[in-house]
Order: sequence, then structure tokens, then C-alpha cells
Amino acid sequence: MLLFIEGYPYNLSDTVRDNLTVRDVLKDVVSVPVKEDRYAFEYVGYCYSKSAKDVIFFLPKVVLTGEQNEESGDDTIFGASPQEIIDFDSDKVKSKFTEDGCKEYKEFLSTLSIWVYRTISVYKQTHNENILESKEYQAESRGRKQKHNTLLDVIIALRDFNKNNQDYFTFVAKNVHSGYNKINWNKTITSSQAVIQNGSLVYIKPVNRKKMVNFDEELLVIYFSILNYIREMHGFSFEINIQYPLINCCKLKKSYIDRNVGCRRLKQIKYKYFSDKALRIWDLCYAFFDREYKISMNRQAEDFLLAKDFDHIFEVMIDTLIGGEDKCELPRELVEQRDGKLVDHMFIGQGLIEQSDLPAELTYYIGDSKYYKRSKNDRTQLGDKSIYKQYTYARNVIQWNMNLFLDGDGNGSQPQLRDELTEGYNPIPNFFISARIPDKQNGGAKFLSFDDKELKTQKGGIQLNRQFENRLFDRDTLLLCHYDVNFLYIVSLYGRNSKSAQTTWREYVRKEFRSKIQDTLNRLYTFRIIQPRKGMDCYQFIQDNFQRLNGKLYRPKTDSNYLVLALLKDEECGIWESLKVKAATVKQEAIQNKDLLDALQTHFHASNPFELKSELHVNNIDNIGTLNKLPKQDIRNILTGLVRKTDTDLSSFYNHTAKTYTMERIPTSINVMDIEYFLPMVGGNIDGYYKVEKVYFGSKHSKPCLKINLSTYISLGENSVQIYRTKMQPGELISYELLVRLYEQQI
Repeated sequence: MLLFIEGYPYNLSDTVRDNLTVRDVLKDVVSVPVKEDRYAFEYVGYCYSKSAKDVIFFLPKVVLTGEQNEESGDDTIFGASPQEIIDFDSDKVKSKFTEDGCKEYKEFLSTLSIWVYRTISVYKQTHNENILESKEYQAESRGRKQKHNTLLDVIIALRDFNKNNQDYFTFVAKNVHSGYNKINWNKTITSSQAVIQNGSLVYIKPVNRKKMVNFDEELLVIYFSILNYIREMHGFSFEINIQYPLINCCKLKKSYIDRNVGCRRLKQIKYKYFSDKALRIWDLCYAFFDREYKISMNRQAEDFLLAKDFDHIFEVMIDTLIGGEDKCELPRELVEQRDGKLVDHMFIGQGLIEQSDLPAELTYYIGDSKYYKRSKNDRTQLGDKSIYKQYTYARNVIQWNMNLFLDGDGNGSQPQLRDELTEGYNPIPNFFISARIPDKQNGGAKFLSFDDKELKTQKGGIQLNRQFENRLFDRDTLLLCHYDVNFLYIVSLYGRNSKSAQTTWREYVRKEFRSKIQDTLNRLYTFRIIQPRKGMDCYQFIQDNFQRLNGKLYRPKTDSNYLVLALLKDEECGIWESLKVKAATVKQEAIQNKDLLDALQTHFHASNPFELKSELHVNNIDNIGTLNKLPKQDIRNILTGLVRKTDTDLSSFYNHTAKTYTMERIPTSINVMDIEYFLPMVGGNIDGYYKVEKVYFGSKHSKPCLKINLSTYISLGENSVQIYRTKMQPGELISYELLVRLYEQQI
């Protein structure tokens, strides 16, 4: 097995084996430049080299985990240069690693190579082949023609059958040897001499039973000899637990393969088998010999399955494993946006604030997969273009959703992102997902593990875009997170092509996305539940304080009697600094948060701070009011007063130029703080009223009185209407509606 890594610049003149250079072993399978000395091959997949007489794998570039040679600064794999490990069976490699390390790495590379190949094969079944290069051929199987893709397909099938059928091999072995070493007493008595020992007859040379040649055993010998050949010649890891006298590799190559003895012998015994598993073994052995023979005879020199743009395959893998069929069920305008942008991954899931079963109370999850080589600090470096493109995805989704409901087309099948009461927006989870292989330094027990399914938060992988500080529920506040998935687990999951296994992981990773983004929000914001106080007009409070509350309140359920308050955290955790928010800004917002909370508590019960979790818990408390809009009540803010014909200021009131009014008898049944207007009954008649500038207590003739400073005069009409005594007394607070009815003589 020869190994190359996608995108790594190789010295084409370096020797690989048997005086063959990199250029020599690759020139008959891929395009190799003639005039260049170094070249990076942008392939992932499998091919067979005729010159090297061995299989070649091009591994994805993510196997370069960011570990670098301290002297040269070059990328390494397992601490070695990719150029050094092209031939992993070479003496150079064996001297580079310990025996155990060499065995471990070889097994890993063998397994990874097969999974990568399977991944490309699964992709090939359902997608066009414009990024693929492949070759298929016809092979005989029990008298029928069957299609096999490559020699590697056959090797994988042999490997899998061995792994999954150990019980069958044990059963056959026991059955084959069940008659051996049993004594044939008839022949022993007639042909052997007995001696007497301790009063008993003892036969010194007993005759054992003999069995005919067993064809099952011959087939298994051929089968396990093939596995041993593949292990020794191509470097694949096979466990052979059944002990048979195997055909050595040299004989298998020279006779069974090169002279086609293997195919001929299998044809001679093929009618001896009837069980399904025996027939399957026959098929696999025949396919191997047939394929190897044609390669050796140069009848089938082309044998490969290669992908030129593996980043596209990785995107399809992630979309299949995370999105499933959900993306296909979304409105086309969401995925294929009108500005020409195509969203990589998108699905509808639980909101970040509260879980719900109603589609309208869910939210959109938007993701973008990144197939990049890891940098030195084990991170994936993202460009500004990628980041702002992701923000644009979210903005387009929000606007499409707004248009849907503004146009009256929202039928409950799509999330309703905006809360009508607070005009807060349900946060949209927005994320990048990158391929990662845990390196030796940071991976620990997960190093080279194909079973690690964890979604890992990339260090420093948080981006924040906003127009206003401290407004989580604003439509322009967009949080972008970055996560890693174990590439080894992903290729093995996709390569298995098991729908049930994919569904299980999809459910897991969606919960993880929600949980991890919630963790990020918990680091940034303090959350409280606020519930309306009984007797308070909370709806009107929200309207009157809209500017202060905008983006800080959100109603997670349309019919809930509570709101969620999110306020920026003022903690020395360094996260705001990493998001380029100034410390002075954070301090200022923290002061305003305290004032806002004090104001809210006049109308609302505010809970203690809590953290977002899977479920939102709302405490039951007494004296709960309502968030609903209350019926409009008459606002009594117009004070009535009498201007006698004998008063010194009669003429100024008559001419509508009065500036002050003194009420000698202070009314006790009203709240003077409610006075906004003054209605003078001039000689008992009214024709207009004044806007009040100031109300204060004074004295007249050493007695307390109420003094009012007047400003603008507001006319009711040209007529003067009598209301004193008959309909109204001085010192009362009336509403505008009542004033109009009095003037129009409706009362």
C-alpha cells in the first residue's frame, strides 16, 4: 500500500521503492506534470499502480492535523513527513516509529483508506460523477456476469466477510475435523497385534479413520490464503484466527494469479457448494483471482476511483448526516436565495430559548461546512468572505420570513421569528462545521479513534455581528459559532450508509448544536423571566418604554403570560474583548441594565438570573396580571375651575390670554399630579381649555391654595356653552371625551 496526501507538495524525483520515483508510480494512473519537480495532487481516493504493483491511496488533507516539524516547519503526520511515509512498509518508516507505533499507524491508515473509499462509493451511487474518475469491469460469478468497481471493492468485501462470519468458519472447521483421530476398531483388531497389560488388551498401533478430501476445507484454504496475500503484499490489516496450512504468497502470485490457476481450480469445484455462505466465499475468491490476473496480464490496467473535489463530497456528507431530508422539504427560496447564495446546511429545530412542539415557535438552523487543512494551533482559519456570507444567509432568511407573515401567507408551517408584542426576534443558530482529526498531543484517548462522535467547540470560534449593543433579540444581532466534528467518525458513518445509524447521530448532533449555542449565550447574557403584576397595564408599559426594551425582551410562545429578558453580562471573562466590544461599553450597558431592571420591577415580577437549558422552567407566583392589551380607560387629566365675573383676571380668560389661575379651595378628591389641562368656566361658560405648564401649592390671603401656570389655549368652537352648576362643578378631573360631550350639550 502506497499513501499520498491530498494537496501536499511532493518531490517527484524522490525514490519510493525498487528504484521507482514518485513520478514513476503515479504517471500511469494520474496526470503528472513533466517539467515540475514538486507537485501537489488534488485527489482523494484509490488507484492501482502497475509499475509499483500495489494499491495507492490519496488521503484527505485533514490527516495533517496541524503538527509541524520544529526545524523545517513542514506539515507532519504522526510526526513524520508525508514524503517519508509513502511506503509504510519501508525500512525508513520502521526506523521512524516503534514496532507498536508502526503497527498502530498502519492499521489506522488501512482502515481510514477503506472508509474514504467507501465514502466516495456511497457518494457515487446518488450523485453525478463530474468530480469523480472511476473504472468498472465485468467479472464472472457462478456462470453470470457481475459488475465490480475495483480490486479494492473485492478486497473490502473479503475483509468484511471475514469480520462478520467468524462463527461460520468455526463451524466448518469443527465439522471438517469431526472424524479425524477416531479409531477404526474392525481394522485395528484384524491387522494389529495386541499385548496384555494389567489384565487388559492394549493395541500399540491402532488404525485411525480417514476421510475423503473436503471441498469446504479447500475453499477456506484458498480464501484465507488470499487474505494472507492481501495482508502481506498490500498492507491491509486482516485477522486470521483459523489455522490452516495456507498457500504461501509466492506460490499464490506465480501460480494462482499469474498463471490463472486460481480461477481454473475454482471453476472445477464450483458445483460442490450449495450453502449461501460457501457460494459467497466462492464468488469473492473468484472475483479476486480474476481481477488480479487481468491486472498482471495488463488486460485491465485501469483500476481506480478518485475524487477531484473532495470538499464537495464532505459538504454532501455533512448535509446528509445533519440535515437529512429536511433541507429538501424547506421552501426553495430559503435554500436557493434570491441574491444567488446557496445555503450549505439548513433545518428547522427547537428554539434556543424554549422548546415547543408548534412549528411557528421553532427556529431555523443555518450551517456551512469547511473542509480545510488545520493550522498550527489546531484551528480552521476562516476568511472574512465566508463569515459575512454566513451573516447574509441569516439576514435573507429573516427577511423572507418577515415577508411571509406580512403578506399573510404564514400558515403555521414555518417558524414565526418576530414576536408581535415586544418586536423581539427569535435568535437564529448560525454555525460553521469543520473536519478535524484529534492530534497526538491534544487527542488523548480519542487519538485515531473512529468512534468519537463528539461535536467540539473550536477555541475562539465565536463571531458577533450587531447594530446595537446589548440587544440579543434584535434582528441585526447575529451570533456565529464554529464547531469541529471528528472526520474519522463522519467518513465511517457515511461510508456505512446505514440510515438508522445516521438518524441516531442526527438527533444527537442537533441537540448538541442547541446546547452548545445556549452555553455561548449563557456566557454573554443574563436571562430572567418577567411576569406581569396584577393591576398593572404591562402592555402599555412595553409600548411606552419600547426604545429602552427593544431587543432585550422576547415572548417565546405566542400565548404565554411571561417574557424572557436578556441583558449583557458584565463579567471579567474576556469574551466581550474577544468579540471586539470595548470594556467601557460593557460597563456603561451594565449601569443601564440596573436602571432598566428597576423600572421593569414596577410592573413585572422579575425572576432570579437563570441559564438557558434544554427546558425553560417558569415559577408559579401569586398576583399575576396579564400581558394582553387592556380596554382603554378614560384618562381624567382636565381640571375644571370657575372664573367669576368679579375676578380680576376675567378679561384675560375671556380673551383667551390667561397665564395663571389660582384655586383658593384645594380639591381633595383628585391627584393633582394627574392635571395636564385646565378648563375655565368663564362666568359659568366654556369655549376652550388650556395646556398646563406647572402645578404647585401657594398661599392667598395667608391661606393655602393651588396655583396653575397656563400655556397654550385650545379652542372647542365659536360658541360659549353654559355648564356651571347644572352640569359641572369646579375642582373636578374630567376626561376629554366628557369635555366634548359637555360642549356639544350631549349631557
